[in-house]
Amino acid sequence: MTLLYRFDAAGVRGQDPQRVMANGQCFLCRRSVLAALDGYSGAKGSFCDDVTLARLAATKGYRVGFLDGAKLIRVRMYEGLKETWREWGRSLDLKDASYQGQLWGDLALLALTQGLPIIITPLLLTALIFGYNFLSLQIVLTLNLLLLLIRFALLLAVSPSYYRGEKVNLSSGLFWLSPLADPLAVIRIFISAFTRPQSWRGRLY
Repeated sequence: MTLLYRFDAAGVRGQDPQRVMANGQCFLCRRSVLAALDGYSGAKGSFCDDVTLARLAATKGYRVGFLDGAKLIRVRMYEGLKETWREWGRSLDLKDASYQGQLWGDLALLALTQGLPIIITPLLLTALIFGYNFLSLQIVLTLNLLLLLIRFALLLAVSPSYYRGEKVNLSSGLFWLSPLADPLAVIRIFISAFTRPQSWRGRLY
């Protein structure tokens, strides 16, 4: 979900090459294009090699599409919370495929629109209940409520792309509670943005 806040949704065409997205779990590239790019050499030092390669191709003038592959492939990324925290943040900050200014802008956007509203809104509501009913508080509260509404609307929009099985169970129900984990997701991306991975799935760097 953090990607939707920073970049366009799947299917958008005509993007700025530096905002192009890709997913290495389902990455299709013409052999002629890959040969013209000298293979993966342009992304060999990147921890987000899929995005780096896609942006390199877009910079060279090739058309790059980021499409919904829910009907084509099903992928389970990680086995549990511990592995998700350790591995998921390896590349999601996209610092290896972004300019420094772009990275800082994305971090600020995530903090303000996804990380803080779920924390700030209850505090603002509490202040309102206790009689702190001034205009600036009302404006900030309205803004954060709007951001939360957008967050849950996005959750509804992307739900068809997530496989939750045919039976309703606890795991499928947790999907709808995922906005509660947004602050942790943003914190993890901040940590990743300021550190360099030392290992990934058994490989040491």
